[in-house]
Amino acid sequence: MKFKDLIRSRHSACFNNPIVRIMKLTILLITTFLLQVSAASVAQKITFNKKDATLKQLFTEIRKQTGFNVFWQEGKVNDELKINAAFKNAPLEDVLNNVLSPQALTYTIVNKTVVVKKKEQTLFEKIKAVFSNIDVNGKLLDAETGQPIPYVTVTLKGTNRRVFTNENGTFFFANVPDNGSMVFTNIGYETVEKTLSATMVVKLSVKVQKLEDVVISTGYQQIRKGSTTGSYSVITDKDIESTPNVNLLERLDGKIPGVRFDVRNNTIQIRSINSISGKNSPPLIVIDGFPAINGSLVSISTNIIDGNPKNANQPGTSGNAILDNINPNDIESIAVLKDAAASSIWGAQAANGVIVITTKKGKRNAPSINYSTTFSTAAPGNFSNVKAMTNSQYINLEQEMFNNGFFTDPTGNWRYGAVSEAQEWMFRVKRGSATATQRDSALNVLSNRSNRDQLRKYMLQNATTQQHSLSLSGGGTNNTYYIAANYNRDVPIYRSNYGETYSLTSNLSNEFFDKRITVNTGINYQYTKSQVNNAALAALSTGQFGYAPYEMLADGQGNSISKPIVFTQHVADSLSRLGYMPWGYSAIDELNYNNTITAKNAIRLNSAIKGNITNWMYLTVSGQYQRNLTNQSYLQNQNSFATRNLLNTGTSINSAKTLVYGVPVGGVYQTSNSTNDDYSVRGQLNINKNFNQHHIDFLGGSEIRQTQYTGGTQTRYGYNEDLSNSSVVNPTTPYTTIYGYTTTLGYSDGTIFKDTKRNLSYFGLATYSYQGKYFVSGSARFEDFTNQGLDRRLRAIPLYSAGLRWNIHQENFLKQARWIDGLNLRVSIGTGGNIPNTGTSYQTINVGSNDPYTTQPTATITIPANSRLTWETARTINEGLDAEFFNSRLSLSADIYQKQNYNLLVNLPYNSTYGFSSLQYNAGNAKGHGYEFIITGQPISAKNYNWTSSFNFSYATNLITDQRLTSTTTSGGSTQFIAGYPSDNIFVYRWAGLDNQGHSQIYGADGTILKSSGSRSVTNADLVYGGRTTPPYFGGWTNTFRYHDLSLIVRATYALGYKFLRTDINTSSYPAGTSYSGLIVNSARLDTRWRKPGDEATTDVPGLVGNSFNSTSRFLGADVNLKDAGNIRLQQISLNYRLPQSLIGHAQFIKAVTVGASATNLGLIWRANKDGIDPDYQVTGSYTNLPPSATFLFNLNVSL
Repeated sequence: MKFKDLIRSRHSACFNNPIVRIMKLTILLITTFLLQVSAASVAQKITFNKKDATLKQLFTEIRKQTGFNVFWQEGKVNDELKINAAFKNAPLEDVLNNVLSPQALTYTIVNKTVVVKKKEQTLFEKIKAVFSNIDVNGKLLDAETGQPIPYVTVTLKGTNRRVFTNENGTFFFANVPDNGSMVFTNIGYETVEKTLSATMVVKLSVKVQKLEDVVISTGYQQIRKGSTTGSYSVITDKDIESTPNVNLLERLDGKIPGVRFDVRNNTIQIRSINSISGKNSPPLIVIDGFPAINGSLVSISTNIIDGNPKNANQPGTSGNAILDNINPNDIESIAVLKDAAASSIWGAQAANGVIVITTKKGKRNAPSINYSTTFSTAAPGNFSNVKAMTNSQYINLEQEMFNNGFFTDPTGNWRYGAVSEAQEWMFRVKRGSATATQRDSALNVLSNRSNRDQLRKYMLQNATTQQHSLSLSGGGTNNTYYIAANYNRDVPIYRSNYGETYSLTSNLSNEFFDKRITVNTGINYQYTKSQVNNAALAALSTGQFGYAPYEMLADGQGNSISKPIVFTQHVADSLSRLGYMPWGYSAIDELNYNNTITAKNAIRLNSAIKGNITNWMYLTVSGQYQRNLTNQSYLQNQNSFATRNLLNTGTSINSAKTLVYGVPVGGVYQTSNSTNDDYSVRGQLNINKNFNQHHIDFLGGSEIRQTQYTGGTQTRYGYNEDLSNSSVVNPTTPYTTIYGYTTTLGYSDGTIFKDTKRNLSYFGLATYSYQGKYFVSGSARFEDFTNQGLDRRLRAIPLYSAGLRWNIHQENFLKQARWIDGLNLRVSIGTGGNIPNTGTSYQTINVGSNDPYTTQPTATITIPANSRLTWETARTINEGLDAEFFNSRLSLSADIYQKQNYNLLVNLPYNSTYGFSSLQYNAGNAKGHGYEFIITGQPISAKNYNWTSSFNFSYATNLITDQRLTSTTTSGGSTQFIAGYPSDNIFVYRWAGLDNQGHSQIYGADGTILKSSGSRSVTNADLVYGGRTTPPYFGGWTNTFRYHDLSLIVRATYALGYKFLRTDINTSSYPAGTSYSGLIVNSARLDTRWRKPGDEATTDVPGLVGNSFNSTSRFLGADVNLKDAGNIRLQQISLNYRLPQSLIGHAQFIKAVTVGASATNLGLIWRANKDGIDPDYQVTGSYTNLPPSATFLFNLNVSL
């Protein structure tokens, strides 16, 4: 058989075999199926465009767009690996090949299932890898400082292999491919990818933080700004450090939109006011998650700020102030919560905004030691700024008053007080004991004698401040620590005053049980001691202890000069010869005799235990204890004028011509002690869960708080400093005075008091987001305070908020706009409240001492019961916009808000027969609105130099809307709480000039002229609205210039749109009537007074003759004295230099050194008024209100 026939025969036999036919059919079906599957996979198209997407996100998109399931082996495939996806309608296999191949991954597709696995190496590849792998030694350095960076994560790209740098910033990676790459990541630094080499030195640059990446601490949680619906502002530790100033308020002034800092009066106002008075709306201060112990911002324990008195009328007072109890060097961040969505979770006082202070914590890195010191100095204010009269003008004023009978001859009665040296010469001529020529000669000597140099020499000094801070921080795998010690000393311009503070801060964090349990503890202890002496302040004032411009304080040899006050020198000398103590007064001597010493111990302890229930749920139990112990002693030495005056006045002469002392001889020693305790406990559950493209943040919990304030005062007479003992005194025992009448010491001690407040709160907050673009938030809080008695309907209140956010920049239609880094819209609504602090629904009594006649205990009703008193509430609507452009070189954040206030507390008339002429009621309503923005940009940005500029603007106003509020006030320059006007209004008279007798005239409501001596009384209708007393427009502008390691910061602030009344002449020191005693105001403006008919055409200052209180008060309260208070101030110029590594490189233990110099309080750049008046530091006819002179600071920071 031929071969071809044999083949044909075999083929025919095989084909006809049934088994062969089945096999061929099966092969055909399988081939067809595989071709269909392949065709199906090829037919699938993928569109996915996202930078820094993860493999997991890509696999999710594949499932959504194709219906194919994707499986991978955990531990072998890193699904968090970052890729840059840019696929548009691409075949599935192309997508997989492009993404997986570079990562050494492969895949198979079976029945609409994609299986991803690690690509297996061939035998040849494995052999080659053994010989081509290398070991890598490397070091990570900070690109700016050159310092090693510990704990950097070093990952072999495409694998799960990773190591960490040690404390010296070095790492070792064994057996890695020589053609591979490594990825270096660390918090706060930009991620870097480098090709492998045996020896690597990698520099990491500090990450430029985008606006949406800023982390905000609300006290209950930490959230990214990019996911919030509320209005926040954040100040970081770097922002605080850029303003080297001991006063925290000055460091923040002009930096936060919507927040106005009144540095002189130590107040903070967030947006529009929330009370009728406008002065009782401080924000809530939160420190490390809990409210501070009280609402005061800064105490006035030394009465000094910027070399000037904080409150010239207060002797040495001391408060448990919040910002005094925290050192700026210990602050990590300050978050200001401004709208309801941000602050309503805090409930009480949230209507006024919330300031959340977070102290520094340790970081997981090598131990770091930091030392910083700041020294500042400022000269006393310039006397020339007072615009005082010359000595000749002052004596001329005395002569005019003398000629018109204002003064009484002290020789007419031994009880008459002393007169000035100039007045004494005038009386000598009148008595005939001196000639006019002698008088004129003596007055000429006084005209050329000035005590300004002596006031500066003996009463004032350069203000100095020194601040030292030493901290140690670091941490390991399961713990962190931050420990700091601080010392501050403040010496103000007034002699015999000082303040110093010692503080210790410790924040520890420890993790247990594989980081399932975290325990945080914090301790802050502070000891403050201050001394206040008001002698220097009094010498510069126009009061009883002030000095006429020609009165000297010391003689040519520097010995203090004592001047007569109570009696003439002749009478005082006669009494001294009888055994009385000297009765003269010397300001120099008083610097040693009247000191108020305040010592305060403040401690804050907090602890929190956090337990992770799952990787998305945890429970926290936390608590805080605060205690302030304040001990104040006020010693009036026996040699002090006050004690000598008390002893002499209480001493009489009996028939035997001997002295009888009614008051024990010795000093007067007054002590006061107070204790302020605060306990807070909180339980809180947090949930942070992702569901594919959905995310939920939730927190809920409850807290309870108790605040207790106790204290008392005791006065001792006849106190002996050496023996520390005093005499037993019955304050009701009568004694005879030098004047012959009887009196008693009376009760000078306050009662022992105890005030306890408790509140219970339940709270919850939730945020839902979809795709990281759309956010919905809501919060609720239920507050229950014991202040309002037993009726829960009055004492408890629910508060809420709701908000929306849209991150527009993540939408596809903006993806291609590379110049837009961030763009979002926010809107929120919510409520906040204030608990009444000046009244309760139950009666409050003050238990006093025993009645001297009945010996029974006494009590006084201090606050009558008011069962209708309840919370003040506010509802706020906020709309906001945040944007970033050009790689974050330009950013903008803007907000508009509307606020409605309900149940505001108002003083209303009350039946005075019950002992109170007025009581507070929830009778006021108001509304407010405003807008604010901050824009920050880098006009110049280069590697070695840049310019950063930040400008913020705010507008805030309010309007009383309750028509029930009417006013009967008739005083010019007053504030009236009436509907249709802002609560910080000022009403004035319409000035009509002086009449031909030099008396004030004003226009009535009907246009008629009202004379100060006329029969027509002034009514409320005669007043006109003059404007606002607080600035509706305010803000700041900060510019930072950097060249290599040198930086320059210039900061200015502005305030516009408000008014002030001139106070260079005031009613208390303006001569009026027919008699006058004491020191006359020395304002130069008083020299322009009316003197004769016709002067009314050239002056508005009333004359002296026939002047009355009405004439003076109408002049001072008239629109002629109303001025525009708008101003722009240069607040700071700072120059800082970071020493390069080339200078400190030989000292291996030194990481960085920064030195700097600054000047603050540099004065006005511009003022709206044309009278040369600084509206914040008006002269008051004395030297006690001088504008602060420039302060010069020098700072050093060393990191080890």
